[in-house]
Amino acid sequence: MTTIDRRNLFKITAASVSLAPLIVQDALSQTLNPEEAERLLYPAKGLPGGGQMEVRMITERDVDPDIEELTRNVKPFNPESWHIEHAHAAEKNEQRAEKMLGEGRKQTSAEYYLRAAGFWRSAIIYLPEADPRMMSGYQRLKANFDKAFTLIPAPFERVEIPFDGKTLRGFFYAARVAPGRKAPVVFNYGGADGLLMNGRADGSSGPYRARGMSFLDVDGPGQGGALRLDKIYASPDTERYAKAVVDYLVTRPDVDAERIGIHGSSMGGYTAPRACTVEKRFKACAVWSGAFNLQKDIFDYYPPIQERLRWLMGAKDLSDARKMMGDFTLEGRAQKIECPLLVGYSIDDRVMDPRGALRLYKEAVNAKSSKMIDGVGHGRRTFEMRNYIVDWFAKELGTA
Repeated sequence: MTTIDRRNLFKITAASVSLAPLIVQDALSQTLNPEEAERLLYPAKGLPGGGQMEVRMITERDVDPDIEELTRNVKPFNPESWHIEHAHAAEKNEQRAEKMLGEGRKQTSAEYYLRAAGFWRSAIIYLPEADPRMMSGYQRLKANFDKAFTLIPAPFERVEIPFDGKTLRGFFYAARVAPGRKAPVVFNYGGADGLLMNGRADGSSGPYRARGMSFLDVDGPGQGGALRLDKIYASPDTERYAKAVVDYLVTRPDVDAERIGIHGSSMGGYTAPRACTVEKRFKACAVWSGAFNLQKDIFDYYPPIQERLRWLMGAKDLSDARKMMGDFTLEGRAQKIECPLLVGYSIDDRVMDPRGALRLYKEAVNAKSSKMIDGVGHGRRTFEMRNYIVDWFAKELGTA
């Protein structure tokens, strides 16, 4: 048996760059001379020299190195491992941000601070209220997010909304329209793990703004800083919160008060339609993971989230939480929804029971129009479905 020495092996791998794994896969290649290895490993009919000469014409993964490292290191179904590895990624990006800032590279530094904020968000997402790392992680998330926008202009306006004698904080992303022109707006009602500062500069607003709609994201009752800093807990009568939001929006000179929509995600699959049963100034409602009764559709259906639900409602224990969650229902109310309704769900959703979405759709008999779409529940965030929802809002609010 003959072998290839280091010099000849280098000749093969240097030209092929990222194709070294193919050499490992075919151990027989180690017995060939460079010319024969190229002929066998990189054949490409019609290309001079074979595929060796055009290594770009292959399908490659384009993976974020931090995500790739997380994928390797996070132990499945292990909350402690999840937190440790995401916190590690967050700290690495903080250090990169500080290094870039020291070199005067403000834009790059800001982007690293936002990456760090995103990883801190993931690091704390499964931590319970009693874990001290939850609050310290939230503070670092907030510090990184805020730091980024001391270096670059923010794409949003920070807003404050009075509610129950307290203040809710949000980001208003203005539509890309001519100055002085009023635009429709979509208010985003987040879910049980909603956090206003998610590590992305434009949040989820980009597709809306591109279609001529403004976008409002808020840390509402039971979410983000409202929960962690101000102890504003979620309650089933979400129309009270929605009224405060709409009362604020109609005061803005850049908002068309006759074209306000509401989007609900996850737990918002209940809270947004519930808001529309009373707040009639909403002209369109779309939900991602529709729900009808949160006691059945999420509390009983997905036990891992029960402690989070207890916390966001301010319940004393899980028994109390389950009882309180029984009030989060559209029983006797769904028929009061009058605006157009789009109910998203996933048939294989393991967090929100898709049967709740079906019941919402069936009982919203007085909606001006209604439709169900599969593929937008938990774990099913496809490009096609995300844009379908935004296009639906554009049509209903008159910008399509």
